[in-house]
Amino acid sequence: MHPRLRFLLAAALLAALHLPEPARAASADGNVEWDGVSHVTWQDRRPLCPVDGESFQVRFQTWRNDLTSASVHVVAGAASTDVPASRVATRGPYDIWAATVPATAETSESYWIALTDGGLTDYLSVSGLSHVAPTDGGYVLDFTTLGHAPVGATLVSGGAAVFKVWAPTVAAAYVRGDFNGWGTTALTKVGEYFIAKVPSVTNGMQYKYWFPTRAADSGYAPDPRSRGMNATGNYNSYVRDPFTYSWADSDWATPSFDDLVVYQLHVGSFAGLNDPYGAAPNPSRFVDVATRAPYLKSLGVTAVMLNPITEFPGDFSAGYNPITQWSPEWKYGSPDDFKAMVDALHANGIAVILDIVWNHFSFTDNFLWYYDGTQQWFETPDVQTPWGSQAAFGRSAVDDYFADSALEWFEEYHVDGFRMDATSYMNPGVHSASGWALMQRLNAEKANRWADKITIAEQLPDNDWITMPISSGGAGFDAQYQMLFRDNVRNAIFAAASGDPDMSSVRSAILGGGTWLSGTHALNYVQLHDEAWPSSGGQRMVKTIDTTAPYDDIWARGRTMLAEGLVLTSPGIPAMLMGDEWLESIDFNPDGSGRIDWSKKTTYAGVLDYYRTLIGLRTSLSALRASSATHVFHVNESGNVIAFRRTDGAGHPVVVVANFSNADYASYRIGVPEAGNWNELVNSQDPKFGGSGPVNAGLLTTDATPYDGFTQSLALALPKMAFSVLAPLSYVGVDGTPVAGPGSGLELAAPWPNPARGSATLRFTLPGTGVASLAVYDVSGRLVRSLARGPFGAGPHVLRWDGRDAAGRVAPAGLYFVRLNAAGEMRTARLVRMP
Repeated sequence: MHPRLRFLLAAALLAALHLPEPARAASADGNVEWDGVSHVTWQDRRPLCPVDGESFQVRFQTWRNDLTSASVHVVAGAASTDVPASRVATRGPYDIWAATVPATAETSESYWIALTDGGLTDYLSVSGLSHVAPTDGGYVLDFTTLGHAPVGATLVSGGAAVFKVWAPTVAAAYVRGDFNGWGTTALTKVGEYFIAKVPSVTNGMQYKYWFPTRAADSGYAPDPRSRGMNATGNYNSYVRDPFTYSWADSDWATPSFDDLVVYQLHVGSFAGLNDPYGAAPNPSRFVDVATRAPYLKSLGVTAVMLNPITEFPGDFSAGYNPITQWSPEWKYGSPDDFKAMVDALHANGIAVILDIVWNHFSFTDNFLWYYDGTQQWFETPDVQTPWGSQAAFGRSAVDDYFADSALEWFEEYHVDGFRMDATSYMNPGVHSASGWALMQRLNAEKANRWADKITIAEQLPDNDWITMPISSGGAGFDAQYQMLFRDNVRNAIFAAASGDPDMSSVRSAILGGGTWLSGTHALNYVQLHDEAWPSSGGQRMVKTIDTTAPYDDIWARGRTMLAEGLVLTSPGIPAMLMGDEWLESIDFNPDGSGRIDWSKKTTYAGVLDYYRTLIGLRTSLSALRASSATHVFHVNESGNVIAFRRTDGAGHPVVVVANFSNADYASYRIGVPEAGNWNELVNSQDPKFGGSGPVNAGLLTTDATPYDGFTQSLALALPKMAFSVLAPLSYVGVDGTPVAGPGSGLELAAPWPNPARGSATLRFTLPGTGVASLAVYDVSGRLVRSLARGPFGAGPHVLRWDGRDAAGRVAPAGLYFVRLNAAGEMRTARLVRMP
């Protein structure tokens, strides 16, 4: 097993690995939180590859406020020294520490890291974390072999670059490029790699490796880890300096999983057709997405989920035929263009989720096939998927290639998470164990170093093990596509044409698929790229409902707005496809013919206003958060109406009513959980949204007619296909804005994960500065652990409970209550600990 994976999986046994949002670890409590400690050698040195004994900086990462001090112990020859480290930055829930190692005349040196929290010091070295000083030799820098160099091309001091390529079975390898007139510079074999420091290399130069054993392409081969490729130059690799871009997102925080509203976006077909933002080439580019970030902000989405953007053959593709995991598609723009797009989206409050395809490589242009003349990257015979050959998972360097690419996208490109394509094809046949272990490694390393980021599995069919914690044998993804929701809601929408949709199946969709397929573990949708892609047998829903152009009759409009309304109000993370917000009928076609039509932004302005209004409710009302409680209390099979209640931690309710029928109900009775005045916040059949009406205008006053298990009820006008959201005035104002939403009232969110085996993240919001206390109690009301008591500022806060009682003992499995007291009020949340 890979040493880093061994360490991370061991750490998983000590602490839960699902931390969906920033965690504030305990201060000087004499306990170093191991699950937040990381040092990735090929990314955490400055410069990335020290040469010739030069001084360099060692960086490492811990939970924010966890350490009281740290140092780096350096051994050079017979001398050793301890170099103090200091906090140099923060990133999400983490502190970044750094220490400067002095220059040395020795040909090699090593170091390990000391981490101190109060009276306790732990140590981090090449073999992992320990309570005693390491004896494993530490992290070694060999200035003769340069074995410590990152794989790939790394610019180094003195106007040179170090090239390092994996080729375990050949005897000779060379590098050719602009820097040597495309002559041959020999690389030296060091273990399974070939390495050389080459002079006169500057940023942007092109190169390739050359293997005498490779018959194809005259021996030339691109660098598997090149940060850029020249597709018009036979895939020459570019030397890239990853630090040339000046980031402006230092204060960016990835939204919590509860707050995500996901918009799937294909870069190449997003911009340019009848586009008010201006012309764009076809395919459109990263810069075009950046220019339209303000539009996405106005829509209200909090994340874009990009179809794959790594290099693929040709200029037009959905991206699911990758030839590399490392280089952005050149037609979309440069690596710095991608970074500028991320920066622009972050500036507009929008996270970036990248679609990664690890299960196969393209049928064509697969330069890793017999890469150095031997078949090291693939099995013999090869493992086929429906889309191409699968890499040889289980070989250390191959697994590193994939796992390290994720680190690069997190670290160098500031992405906020990944959607992994077709996870059911990650572990077929001979790769049943190795493919699963690679997914675990991705999620273990993510949880260790980027706990606030998200990983989403396109798992079809649903599988609880995909989102179960690694410590329980699961793959450890934060969320997975929920087919139960997609299939049941789509089936009901299409069945509505004949007037007989199955309301009980819609109920099942709303409630989710159980512990590991509900709340923030579930990504809900009715239409993403596959459903709208003719190549996958799909088309846009509006075309299925209305088969005649322009595919916008009252049924297409009404039923799609109803379906997407359920996506945006049900528990789970909602996702929608670009263009859905303006009734787009152009199918998802990444071949150049499928650009979305921006003129529909005006043509269907009412529909767009509906989505903006509904997304605004989703992001402003805490009762509509992904993990807020849900109660389906009304299922009318004969009348094809369903209603459910969402409730936040403070007990604020929102009621959602959906009429799947083709009948208009003049006075439809619905029970409600609170007496008094209510407000209809949105109705999809409102004439201002292009609907037929009527709506329930003004204040709605309950009457004491028991219904649906409640003592109070309302009689509503409920047009056919109506999707209605209601809330009491105790929660929203007359104008529909929340009077007790996130940041404006006392709130205790649902613990995460729940159930939990190790640590749990506890999120709460205070309405103002003041004294607050957070504590854990058992079912008998006995205090188990006081987590915090003292002054806090207004706004959101996050604490972690490590699952131990006040004496440091592991709390037994069972039901616990988290209690928040502040501003004279109390909030309580349930938490289940598993054995």
